[in-house]
Amino acid sequence: MILFDPPAGVEATGTTILFAPGGGYGRLSLPNAVDICHWAGAIGAHCAVLKYRVPRAADDPGHRVPLSDAQRAVRLLRTGAADLGIDANKIIMIGSSAGGHLAFNLANNHGESTYAAEDATDTISARPDAVVLMYPAYLTQPTESLTADPHLQLDQLSPERTPPTLMTVTRSDKFTWGAVNTMLQLRQAKVPAELHVFPEGGHGGCFDKYPLMEFVRPAARFLKDQGLFTEAMQHESNAFLDRLEATFLKRRVGQQEVSKTETVKLAATKSDAAVHPSDWTEGDRQLAALRKPAPEIISIWPGDGKRDDDPAAVLQEELPQRPDGLVRITNVSRPTIHVWRPAHPDGRAVVIFPGGAYNALAAEHEGTQIAQWLCDQGITAFVTKYRVPRRDGLDKHAVALQDAQRAIRLVRSRADVFDIDPQQIGVLGFSAGGNLAALTVHHSDRQSYPPADSIDAVRANPDFAILIYPAYLTAEDTADGLDPMIQPLKSSKDYPPIYLAVAADDRFAPDSLHYLLHLHRAKVPAELHVYASGGHGKGLRESGGPFAQWTRSCARWLADWQNGTTNVIVEGSR
Repeated sequence: MILFDPPAGVEATGTTILFAPGGGYGRLSLPNAVDICHWAGAIGAHCAVLKYRVPRAADDPGHRVPLSDAQRAVRLLRTGAADLGIDANKIIMIGSSAGGHLAFNLANNHGESTYAAEDATDTISARPDAVVLMYPAYLTQPTESLTADPHLQLDQLSPERTPPTLMTVTRSDKFTWGAVNTMLQLRQAKVPAELHVFPEGGHGGCFDKYPLMEFVRPAARFLKDQGLFTEAMQHESNAFLDRLEATFLKRRVGQQEVSKTETVKLAATKSDAAVHPSDWTEGDRQLAALRKPAPEIISIWPGDGKRDDDPAAVLQEELPQRPDGLVRITNVSRPTIHVWRPAHPDGRAVVIFPGGAYNALAAEHEGTQIAQWLCDQGITAFVTKYRVPRRDGLDKHAVALQDAQRAIRLVRSRADVFDIDPQQIGVLGFSAGGNLAALTVHHSDRQSYPPADSIDAVRANPDFAILIYPAYLTAEDTADGLDPMIQPLKSSKDYPPIYLAVAADDRFAPDSLHYLLHLHRAKVPAELHVYASGGHGKGLRESGGPFAQWTRSCARWLADWQNGTTNVIVEGSR
């Protein structure tokens, strides 16, 4: 090990980062070690670079020689903690590529006997207090499968045995399969764990690749949640990244501000198709009351707003009450969209689908609150009050998909009225609404209803999609684990960019993980964040714990697509 103290002027915190470089177990690649040492020093952590034995030995199944080096390294740090000025209970192992495999091998096999004891040091625990795996390699065999490396002993995972684990990888990396499978297993074993998948960037890198470098934000927060970082360390970590990103994001952000200013004069334009307040349903009135002045409300369907082929067209809207007092709507037969215009629109638009199991609509915390969040970013939002509950004799999503496709067409057909770019219309859905958003992607070439007028000649496919704790994407009896409704599109060009976020303790977490693999196979630029906890149905609420951070990463993702910073090589970052 080569141990680096924090630089002069930075107070040491006692936390130690043990870094295992990658290199395919054939060599050690040091540029990432430089990056990690700089980051560790900035936050007051010691950094120990592990020079473990390579190249791999043909007769060393399970890479037990490197594993023994890693075990000994942790033990040496722990026994020498007082002399080294470090905390013996705050040792975090970070590994990249093969080093990520080594870190996880240590995490779950720290107690395995891999070498003859040398001295009393070898009686000390080799369990790291947490591990961070950067695009870990070889977690599955073969690589592009969900069959775990048997030497990792994933059947032995447990919160007592396995330390908290955070992984990051890019969607285009072939080792994404291993990260997803490991996350599925960690989640099932209830080990605190997170996975952060960025859209592009291939394999390798650290602070020389954006947005891959963004992984240190959730990593610092995750390690703080585990009691291994202080709040000050998390703050310094974010500041370190902010300074780096400011060197190449500043110019594009400045251009974005100009475009917002140029469009403000059109923000007050009204639609000529708005429903008169006297014709609002009870649900429309309740939602409209949540904003002053009230948003425009537009009927999705012509005439009286009902479809003649709806088997439940006679329903009268109801507002079921919950202890949280948030507006929820059911018995919808007259679907509408509520138009939320930002003060400074930038041309982007998002059609929002609240969740509610296709039986009701969580129209406030997964609707109007989301609309305000989007407006704050300059995005025009359209809260969709689609038809619920499920209609007898029809698929659960049948009438909702009709409303969703019509809503997208309606918004796109009046792009000039709404002051939006018809090529920048996305969808955002929660739970069942996330399922609905996914269906608008996978069924954009299928007419789910007979055309009603010229609006139905407009394309219904979204230009980007945001799926937040999406439901119903999986089915146990299918080969790829996905619901039959999620059919592959003809080519990767037929998919829009897609963002997903879910909590590991959400029962629908496997849906997002399996869907991410579908997007990986289709070579679709997708980003996924699986947060350690937060449950289901939280929307924007801070009670979502770590999951509440999804809004920050999603806002960054939206800005990256607008600014063209989805895959940047940062020159001279080291």
